[in-house]
This record gives sequence, structure tokens and C-alpha cells, in this order.
Amino acid sequence: MRLASVGLLGLTVLSVACSGVRVRTDYEPEADFTALRTFAWIDPPVREEPRSEPALATDPFTHNSLIDKRVRDEVEALLSSRDYQKAADGETPDFLLRYELVNREVTRDSPVFISGGYARRGYASDVGYYRSTTYEEGTLILDVIDPGTQRIAWRGWGTSAARDGQMEPERLSKVIHAILERFPPQAPTQPAAPED
Repeated sequence: MRLASVGLLGLTVLSVACSGVRVRTDYEPEADFTALRTFAWIDPPVREEPRSEPALATDPFTHNSLIDKRVRDEVEALLSSRDYQKAADGETPDFLLRYELVNREVTRDSPVFISGGYARRGYASDVGYYRSTTYEEGTLILDVIDPGTQRIAWRGWGTSAARDGQMEPERLSKVIHAILERFPPQAPTQPAAPED
């Protein structure tokens, strides 16, 4: 059975902080996730964007087969542990997978306070200022796509709180686990009807 996917992506968005990972999800509320069993990857996966310096095709972060293998292996292992199977060659999968790793430069302003103290003419108040810090932040996006319509049925994305644009293997694994904890989406529970 295929994903029944209609209309725009649902507005239901969940957020969780798990092991220093910020995760959000969005999905098509009309999609039937209960019938999904087999999956396949869309080839080639969407790769990381070239860095903002001279965006050369030779940028080693643009086509990274190490990250590609880590993401696929981790996602497949987690899905297999939940009874999803990779579709056999020639078999039409119930859903398609695509990922993208995006890194961006983030600037954060943090307040810095200097405590006051007693001065000659009384108590001097605190003096504060902001210090800017710039760092690279990596976000992994994982899409579940309906093969019939080629539309996204579910999207999960996780950003590591650590300042690691490319995500070292252990951090990448934590992000993938945190994202897939939210798949498949759980339908909101309906309140019980009051009894007469």
C-alpha cells in the first residue's frame, strides 16, 4: 500500500532536545504511515551545499562519500530494527528516503555582565555588554517521500548543539537517532467523548 498523500504538509511540528540535538518534524496528516514496510534511497542523495568561500566543484565537503555511507548505514540499521526492509532490486518500495546535510555559519550574541560593587559614592550597578561568537552548525534533514506522487510525506531535521558543521560520526549518529525517534508520526490522541 502506498502513502496517501494529499494537500500541503501538515502544520503539526514537534520539537525535542535530545542529547544536545534539536529535532523538529513535519508531516502530511493525510498520509497513511501504518502500511509502510519497504524503502529505497533516492540516488544520488542531496549533498551538502558548497561552502560560502569560493564555491568550487572541488570542495571536499560537497561530495563526501564517508558521510553518505554513515548516514545510510545508520538510517537503514534503525529502520531494520523496526521491521522496515530495504526494497529488493526491481521492487517498488512503499516509501523513498532522501537526506541532506546543510552547514551554516551562525553568529550568537551572548550577554556578559560585570558585577557591581561598593564605590566611594555608593553602590555601582552592573555593567553589561554583548559578545558575538561565530561558528559552524550542521543540520541533517531526512525526508520520507511518496513514490507515487514524489511529494514529501514526512520530514525530520536535527541540528547538533555542538559547534560542528560537518558532524563527527558520533554526533551524526545521535542526530539520526533523535530524528528517527519521531518516525512514524504518532497521530494526536482524541479526547474520549463524554458519557451521557
